[in-house]
Amino acid sequence: MTAMTLSVHLVQPIVPAYRVPVFQALAKAPGIDLTVWADSKSQTGSLRGVTEAPGLRIEPAPVRWFGPFFWQSGSVTAAQRGDVVIQSWNSRSLDLGRAVAAARRRNAGTILWGHGFGTAHSLLGDLRRRRDRNAADAFLLYGPSGRDRLIADGFPPERLFIAPNAIDQAAIAAAASRWRRDPDRLAAFRHEHGLGSDPLLLYLARLEAEKRPDLAIEALAILRRSIPAQLAFVGDGGERSSLEQLARARGVESAVRFLGAIYDEPTIAPWAVSASCLVHPGAIGLSIFHAFGYGLPVITSDRTEIQMPEFETLRPGENGFTFRHGDAADLASRLAAVLEDSTLHRRLADAALATVTGPDARNVEGMVAGFLAAIDFAAARHGMSRG
Repeated sequence: MTAMTLSVHLVQPIVPAYRVPVFQALAKAPGIDLTVWADSKSQTGSLRGVTEAPGLRIEPAPVRWFGPFFWQSGSVTAAQRGDVVIQSWNSRSLDLGRAVAAARRRNAGTILWGHGFGTAHSLLGDLRRRRDRNAADAFLLYGPSGRDRLIADGFPPERLFIAPNAIDQAAIAAAASRWRRDPDRLAAFRHEHGLGSDPLLLYLARLEAEKRPDLAIEALAILRRSIPAQLAFVGDGGERSSLEQLARARGVESAVRFLGAIYDEPTIAPWAVSASCLVHPGAIGLSIFHAFGYGLPVITSDRTEIQMPEFETLRPGENGFTFRHGDAADLASRLAAVLEDSTLHRRLADAALATVTGPDARNVEGMVAGFLAAIDFAAARHGMSRG
């Protein structure tokens, strides 16, 4: 087996800001020469990608959509260059098969990275996933639930790896600490933004229909019959206009703040530190780790089939709660329980923070370790190892 610096080419539709710390850490790993291929002009919903970052080589890979399917030209180019190629595992990709075949012709290691299963079941997705079963050397998944489902679907367990989806908790901890160390400054912030001593609910995600931000407003209207809570939306998206109209219609316009998309952690921090919990009525993803990093209990839908892999870190009654999907009254009752019982809130908040800081925490280091395990496995199948 040849020990060497492995040229690793990783293909993604975009490079969102929250992925940058992960890719930077992977690029610094011993024996890794990383190139990321992504579309610099595309976006997913309201999520935009970055085009450059310190210590990270990003090459252009434009995405073109054809109805529900897409073509990413750079995926084949990447496959023609890397010792190990990591492709985005998406059943809507029209050129994934060509890219994997190109890598195999060169005797390069191949890894498919994704959920394994999407939130929406489809026959086409099933057929493409089973087609891919023998196409790649390794499969890299976001969490153990995806791995278990693929094993049940006939995938070889030894070729399944987990890079637990995570975000940079160091930036969150630093920003939160600066505000918590200065209570006078935090009080001035709350006064400046009209929060006073009222409890604050935080929504931290894109304003898209599948996340059901409308239910946060509906629940707030019910909650305010007994508790003078306020709600802050950190995020933007296609639902913003309708949400503003809904807040007016429910008579809670003065208690709802639309802050827009904020990616700067020090700007997010005073809102998160001021909040009592995160309310996320629909499909939750990485927002759960953002909230946990601030010690915020999370309340989200109990409909597991719509949830993203990150949902598996929610332990109802320990670090948050679920509510009956689509039921604003049930959501309001869960929120009321957290806001009215300080002992319960403290226990949930401590467990939320421990989820991303404890021994088995979801963090960047653990995610990079998963990548390296898959890369080493794929490389070894082709007689290579990191030097």
